[in-house]
Amino acid sequence: MAEEINSTKRTLLIVLAATVVVVLAIGAYVYIGEKPPVAAGQIVKLDVVPIHSQMRVGAGAQGVQGGMETYDQLLILAQVQIRNQTDIPLFLHDMWSNLSAADGDEERSLAASRTDFQQVFIAYPQLAAYKADPIQRDITISPGQTVQGLIIFHYPITKDQWDARHGFAGVISFQHQKNLVLPWPAPSK
Repeated sequence: MAEEINSTKRTLLIVLAATVVVVLAIGAYVYIGEKPPVAAGQIVKLDVVPIHSQMRVGAGAQGVQGGMETYDQLLILAQVQIRNQTDIPLFLHDMWSNLSAADGDEERSLAASRTDFQQVFIAYPQLAAYKADPIQRDITISPGQTVQGLIIFHYPITKDQWDARHGFAGVISFQHQKNLVLPWPAPSK
């Protein structure tokens, strides 16, 4: 009977030791094999500029004036910094932002193109103080290199809707790599 207890203890001890060895081997494999993200970055500064426009619509009929149409929109000017953490070049493909509205809707805005970027400052001269060098699409970021620049997003919402949002994040897309997501905190409620 004592021999049965000893053999049972020995079997349990062997199984326990084997389990510990397997868990340590898996942990070492995950720890050693884990690679850092290819890029790191942040939104350094975010300026939100509400644009309120009124446009006259329709010439109106005889003796009747045309109406006025109001259009509210936000221009989001994000000063962004991106750093290549790999030993290979990264090819920046595209940029957009995702907005989680208070009502649960998800909206996406593509970053202004090179042409649109310049046109924004012509159409809205009050933005001149925010002008900076843009981050361009289709650039190559060398290993260890950091790029910084301005990205402009547009949302057809009011400032109140922006202030009530649940979340906002800029997304940088690279060719053949995972996207870099740059969150911006929602206001405290």
